Amino acid sequence: MQHCLFAHFDKDNKVADYVLHYLGEIKRLGFFVVFISAARIGEPELARVRDCCDDIILRDNAGLDFGSWSEGFAKHRHAIGGRLLLANDSVYGPIGSLAAALDRFAATPADFYGMVESLEPSPHLQSWFLLFEPWVVASDEFASILSQPFSRMSKREIIRNGEIALSRRLLGAGFRYEALFRNERSALMNPRYAANPMLLFWRELLVAERVPFVKVELLRDNPIRVEDAATVLRVAETIDSAFSSLISSHLARTARPQRAFQRPFWSRWRHALIRQRHRLQQENRPVSRAVNSAQLEFLTASLHAWRFVKDRF
Repeated sequence: MQHCLFAHFDKDNKVADYVLHYLGEIKRLGFFVVFISAARIGEPELARVRDCCDDIILRDNAGLDFGSWSEGFAKHRHAIGGRLLLANDSVYGPIGSLAAALDRFAATPADFYGMVESLEPSPHLQSWFLLFEPWVVASDEFASILSQPFSRMSKREIIRNGEIALSRRLLGAGFRYEALFRNERSALMNPRYAANPMLLFWRELLVAERVPFVKVELLRDNPIRVEDAATVLRVAETIDSAFSSLISSHLARTARPQRAFQRPFWSRWRHALIRQRHRLQQENRPVSRAVNSAQLEFLTASLHAWRFVKDRF
C-alpha cells in the first residue's frame, strides 16, 4: 500500500480547513495517510482529522518537518509496500486536480519526484511535496537520510542535511528525480541568480507550469514584496473557485504584520531584479538586460561574500 507521511504544525493548535481539504485529496488517491503533528492538538481537532487519516502521531515541536517524517517513517517503514509521499501544510492546495499533477509525473519516469526543483544553493527538490518509488523507500540510503537526529539540529542544519541532502544523496546513489517545474525546461532563472521559484514566480508555476500549490508564506508574510494576497487569490480563483475561501479563512486567523517578515532591502532588490530580468528577456531589450545583469552580478557577489563570512565565522 502507498503511504503518505504528512507533517503538521499550527501555532494556535488548530487543524485548518485547507489542511483537511489537502488530506482528503491525498486520501482519495488511495494513500494510507499518517498525520504527524508537532502542535498541541486537543480532542475536538483530532476528531476532525480522524475522518481523513489512518494514523495520528503527536510529537514535540522539534526537528521541523523532517523530524516528523523521521518519526512517521520509523513507525511505518516496514508496512510501506508502495510509493511514499512526504507532504506538509506549508502550501495551500491542491488548487485544481492533484490526481492530474501526479499523472504528469508518469510522463517522465524517474525514481522520485517533487513539484518544484530549486537551484538555491544547489539543484534539489523542494521538500513540501516529495513522492518516492518503492525501490527508493526500501534503499539503505533513504533510510539513512530519514534516520538522522533532526530534533537536535538547527533549522539551517535541517535544510542542509534534510531537504538539500535528500536529493543530493539519492542522486549519488544512482536514483533520478523529476519535477513538474524544472528551470532547464522553462528558463525562468539564470542558475547563477537562483531564488525560490515558489515565491518569485508563483504565477508562472501555478498557471503555466500547472503546479497546483502556492506557499502559505507568500500570502501570509509576502517576504520579498511580490503581489499581495488578494492578487494571488484572484489568480487561484480562476483555477479553483471553491478553494479560495479556505485560504481566506486561514489568513484571517493567522495574519501577521508583514513588515516583520520582509527580507532585507538588498534581498528584495535582488528578487525584483530577477523578475525584471525575465520580463526584459521576454521583451527582447538587450541594453536594459545588460544593466540588469550588472546589478545582479554586484548583488550576487555580495551575497556570496556574506555567506562565506557567515559560514566561516
